[in-house]
Amino acid sequence: MSTKHEQNNKALAEKLHQRDSMMRGSYLTDVSSLESLIRDIISHHFCTPGVEEKRQQFISILLEAYLFKASITDLLEKIISNDYPDLLKEYPRLFEDLRRINEYSAWLYSATLDTSNAFLDGVELDDAIRLTYYDQNGSKRQKDITKEEIEERLSDCSNVHFALEDIRSEIRDRILTNSK
Repeated sequence: MSTKHEQNNKALAEKLHQRDSMMRGSYLTDVSSLESLIRDIISHHFCTPGVEEKRQQFISILLEAYLFKASITDLLEKIISNDYPDLLKEYPRLFEDLRRINEYSAWLYSATLDTSNAFLDGVELDDAIRLTYYDQNGSKRQKDITKEEIEERLSDCSNVHFALEDIRSEIRDRILTNSK
């Protein structure tokens, strides 16, 4: 039989998991759409226009299966630097922003939600979660993440998304123009 304190902590832990799912889930979903957009841009660069099934196979077989996020970002940077330098001038901070997003999403994904009794006993869960992680030195760390921080990060993702959409349109247009 559980005590009232244990039942209260269980309810708090469930509420905390819901908040965690909303906060981290929304961010990681946005990051996933950025990754898909990057793969799409790369596929337009390398694949013959008008052969949509082959382009989708290229994305699925090569880009999704064999390249990590950082590698895809590096590949896109090389493509744009070599073949579309004017786009790099138009979006000078794009790859800096992408790397920052990749680092944060890797950290966010790998950190664990703190549901310890010590945290639950003193928690006021209006708009925050506490994540536990290990730093580069192997030391255990904790960081509180607020809805506000996630919303700011989502805004950053949105800005990068619009830049990538513009880049995809421009590359697709250039590829189509050059293939005629």
